[in-house]
Amino acid sequence: MDYTQLKTFTVVAHIGNLTQAADRLHLSQPAVSAQIKALEKKLDVTLFKRTTNGMDLTLAGEVFLPEAESLLQHHHKLDCFAKTLSEHYVEHAELGLIHPASPVKITRLTRQILKREPDIQLHIQYGMSGEIEQRVLDKQLHGGFFLGPVIHRSLRSIFLEDIHYSLICPAEKAKEVCVDLPASLEKCAWIEMSGVSGSRKHMKQFWREHKISPKHQIICDYPQTIIDLVCEGTGVAMVPEHKAESARKSGRPIKIIEEYRQALPLHFIYLDEYDEDPVLNLLKNCVESVWQLT
Repeated sequence: MDYTQLKTFTVVAHIGNLTQAADRLHLSQPAVSAQIKALEKKLDVTLFKRTTNGMDLTLAGEVFLPEAESLLQHHHKLDCFAKTLSEHYVEHAELGLIHPASPVKITRLTRQILKREPDIQLHIQYGMSGEIEQRVLDKQLHGGFFLGPVIHRSLRSIFLEDIHYSLICPAEKAKEVCVDLPASLEKCAWIEMSGVSGSRKHMKQFWREHKISPKHQIICDYPQTIIDLVCEGTGVAMVPEHKAESARKSGRPIKIIEEYRQALPLHFIYLDEYDEDPVLNLLKNCVESVWQLT
């Protein structure tokens, strides 16, 4: 069975769109289409049906998909094993981290990984949820943390906890902001992270639910600066609850608007194809242990 054709089939099955699948695979659309046709000819079965929305699996395709995924997992496992045969082999672990994850738990996670595998080279990469998701899909990371619902078909996820968020405003403007909620929020400048963050997507949903159309938005991807800007009276922001409470307890001039506490699910995500990867399993076991999921 041709590995490239199987890989192309699973990517198209997960994405449901030839153009987007071609981008993911770094191939042309005709090349992707040709590989699908070659696989269907080899199997003598139709795997996809074209629709107005893209490519849907046929019944045969639905049955074939888990078998193809299993073969890809074993191929990846064999590839990992082959690398260990090198005389100069050093095991690497690539882990994606986002700001809302607890620093205390991340420190414990790092300690536990290195305790179990002292010789491993651990590389922790920071990013926002959308960036971590893309790096996992592009095989630049073994796994990573992700805020919000996981909907991509080729990803597997482990739910860790809910991250609670608080809406904060400058203390000096608290009376003005709180006098006519939620209408008064529309007049405020909103300080938010960019679109690839999990909180940004949730923020848009929050605006829709409360019929808010902010006239002025400030995009800032550094969490501490967001709180600093609120303290300076620049606008309002939705920030992790523990950061808001910490700022308030330290005397920062902010007001937590209690009516609008929110929660977003924190997941550990990884590529389905990596399910039998020994490094991934090390990370998963340590994550589950730190979050006490086992």
